[in-house]
Amino acid sequence: MAAHFEKCLTETDTVDRLSLPIEWHRILPQGSDEVKIYVSDGFGFYEFRCSTIRMGRYRKPFLQPEDWLKFVDHKGLKVGDKIILDSEPNDFIGHHFRIRAQKLNHEDHKWVDV
Repeated sequence: MAAHFEKCLTETDTVDRLSLPIEWHRILPQGSDEVKIYVSDGFGFYEFRCSTIRMGRYRKPFLQPEDWLKFVDHKGLKVGDKIILDSEPNDFIGHHFRIRAQKLNHEDHKWVDV
């Protein structure tokens, strides 16, 4: 099953963690409360630790701050920038994850990959 997630970043996303939609539980690797996902963006490869279990009313999986914030810093992401995360099934690795970080070009109002 393929999945697509697109979000304009909030302050929480840029200083803490990135929460994923609850539906992503179906495509994330199973087996523990925290899994590693390997993601490419056309410029490089990244490893994110994703927590799949949360207590309380918030059941959404999220990318751990240690890994996610390195990516945010590396890309120079700020509030209002956009992240796109796609997944498609892969017979060899389970799922292939792709991420796109984008900033709005204010001259022509188009999103540009960074």
